[in-house]
Amino acid sequence: MAPSPIAGTAGDVLSLCRALRDATDMLGLNSSEEAELREHVALAEQAATASPVDQAGMEIQLRALRYLLVEVADGPISAFMADDAARIIGDGIGRLFS
Repeated sequence: MAPSPIAGTAGDVLSLCRALRDATDMLGLNSSEEAELREHVALAEQAATASPVDQAGMEIQLRALRYLLVEVADGPISAFMADDAARIIGDGIGRLFS
């Protein structure tokens, strides 16, 4: 399988995942949405730390995280996190700066 065309690096993905873990309570998610977000964060981290890096896995999980951040989350920092995911993916589909 060819690597996916995401613009960011595994380090970018891990940085976003850390930020999401640290700020989950500021995303405006209910408990089931928060559990879904944590699952995607864990899978994104696994893909980013695999050897070799699982580019396709990172892209899949980033797109799922971005969906939650754009369509579901309504907390004070959710738009910024969605934009960061969009920057890493490289398609510019976020909430504020797209």
